[in-house]
Amino acid sequence: MAITPMVRQGILNLSRIINFWLNFVALLAHFSHLTMKFLKLLSVLMVTVFMITCSTTKKYMEPTRARQLKPEEVRGYHNPIEMKIAWFPYEELQLKKTKENHWVMVDSDTGRVSAIPVIMITYPTTNDSIWIDMNIKNELLGKLLKHTLMTQEPIYEPYGDYFANAKCSKCHPSNIKVNFDW
Repeated sequence: MAITPMVRQGILNLSRIINFWLNFVALLAHFSHLTMKFLKLLSVLMVTVFMITCSTTKKYMEPTRARQLKPEEVRGYHNPIEMKIAWFPYEELQLKKTKENHWVMVDSDTGRVSAIPVIMITYPTTNDSIWIDMNIKNELLGKLLKHTLMTQEPIYEPYGDYFANAKCSKCHPSNIKVNFDW
């Protein structure tokens, strides 16, 4: 069996500890014969505890289970979603105050017309769709996409309500234990 770097480091640390204790014991040997016996006993006890700890740690580090995926034997697929960038046209407007002290929207003096990109998510198997602003945080977008793919529930706003209602436990097999609080 090859010595791994972790085992090599453990042996090196053990030899350092033993060397330290032997030097310490030799120093105290000048002071008392009783202290010498106590320190030798303490050294043997420490080495024993260290060895027991290392052997139990190794037992927990060895893998006991593994999974072998078989992509050629897929049992089923969730419904697909489609994503594309949609360009929504807009024209700049301006707020103006009327003589009656009301605010109204009117065409801007600049007359600027352009388009803004949004993420359009559609569900081909239903008539549902949603557009998501490009300013969405990456983490939230990733969580929405993962959640809609797994739960097969269309995304809607407010997102907090969506996450509360589109639960994984609705369709997840009950015999497989999973932490749904991700």
